Amino acid sequence: ESVRAETGIVPQEAILFDDTLYNNIKFANINASEKEIIEAIKFAQIDKVIAHFPEKEHTIVGERGVKLSGGEKQRVSIARALLSNKKILVLDEATSSLDSRTEHEIQRDLERLLVGRTSILIAHRLSTIMKADRIIVMKEGRIVEQGSHDQLIRKNEEYRKLWKLQKGGYIE
Repeated sequence: ESVRAETGIVPQEAILFDDTLYNNIKFANINASEKEIIEAIKFAQIDKVIAHFPEKEHTIVGERGVKLSGGEKQRVSIARALLSNKKILVLDEATSSLDSRTEHEIQRDLERLLVGRTSILIAHRLSTIMKADRIIVMKEGRIVEQGSHDQLIRKNEEYRKLWKLQKGGYIE
C-alpha cells in the first residue's frame, strides 16, 4: 500500500461538494455506516451547528460549501479524517478558522484521534502543537529549532519568542 493511500489530510480550506453535509462527510469513506457518520459529526462538533439547519445533516451545503462558515468547513474536514481512519494524518492549520472555545474543545478530541497515528500538524497557533512529541520550528524556510514544547520554551530562541508573543507578551 502506498503512503498516500494511508494518509488523511485536514486542510485549512476544505473542499466541499454541492451536496448534503452528510454526503460530504461520507465521501471520506463511502462504506461507512450511518452510525459511523453520525459519530464523526458529533466528534467534530458539527451536530451543534446542524441542529439549526432546516434539514439537519441532509442540508445541501452549496458549491464549495458556500452555506458554511470557515470553521464549519474545517469541522467537516475533521469529521472526514475520523471517518477515513488513516494511519497518517496531516493537519494543515486544521483549527485556524475556529473560535477559541471550539478550538479548545476540538483539540481535546483531536488528541484522541491522533493516538496510535503518525501526525503532522502545521500551525501558526502554538497552542495547536504544544502537546506534540516533536516540534520543528521554521524561519525563512529553514529549520531553526526542534524539540518538545518544554524543551523549546526553556531556550531563549525563536519558539520561546513566538510563545511569549502569543501569550500576550512582546518580542524583545
